[in-house]
Amino acid sequence: MVSGKYSALAGAISREQSINNIAANLANVNTTGYKRSLVSFESLLNGERQTKEASGINYSRVRQNYTDFSEGALRPTENPYDMAIQGEGFFKVQGPEGPLYTRRGDFLVDQEGNLRTTDGLPVLDDGNGEITIPNTDIGEVAVSDEGGIYILTPDGNRAEVAQLAVVGVNDTSQLKRRQDTTFELLPGGEETEVENYSIVQGSLEVSNVNMTDEMAKMINSYRTFETYHKVLKSYSTLGEEQNDLGTIS
Repeated sequence: MVSGKYSALAGAISREQSINNIAANLANVNTTGYKRSLVSFESLLNGERQTKEASGINYSRVRQNYTDFSEGALRPTENPYDMAIQGEGFFKVQGPEGPLYTRRGDFLVDQEGNLRTTDGLPVLDDGNGEITIPNTDIGEVAVSDEGGIYILTPDGNRAEVAQLAVVGVNDTSQLKRRQDTTFELLPGGEETEVENYSIVQGSLEVSNVNMTDEMAKMINSYRTFETYHKVLKSYSTLGEEQNDLGTIS
């Protein structure tokens, strides 16, 4: 009976972790550039070990927490500092402890003319330098498909002021989530060049979370959690009855 009780407890804990993960996705369904988080499960005992050592009883746990980097849809904004990557790659920004990678492109220009994220992180160019956009008060900002940033003056002149860093990584499993939309490249991961991309100015990539799918997963996980909880309650009731029987003289 004890083995069955701990098996149900392991299942309940795994499902609770799954529910928390789904809740985080639902909370970010409207977050620009958010990539949904997924979990996979595994059994601790397999094959003959489950049959011989555990008499068919098994224990489950979360095997892996990983990120779905599939593209989200683009939403037009007409803001010249809003940028979206259509295709492969990430924007590169400077975090407190090193470079970070993101698909979120709702940038802004501060009072010094520096291009930054909404969290205040500097956006980097292709030389890993911070991007400054001068003369925004006398000209319009234009961004090319390749990520070149230009100032268009009223007299028709065009001056390139920066080139956005748009990079890929050799293995996205080496990207560790730091905040909702930024990722750190772990040791063993490497930056790569990307060719199949286009920068779309005046648009943003929306979250790739599908609310309908996540709600269905939430209902299923919650029902499974409730089942495990009922099993644990049954074991608790049986344990109390065994104790009562042991006190009969």
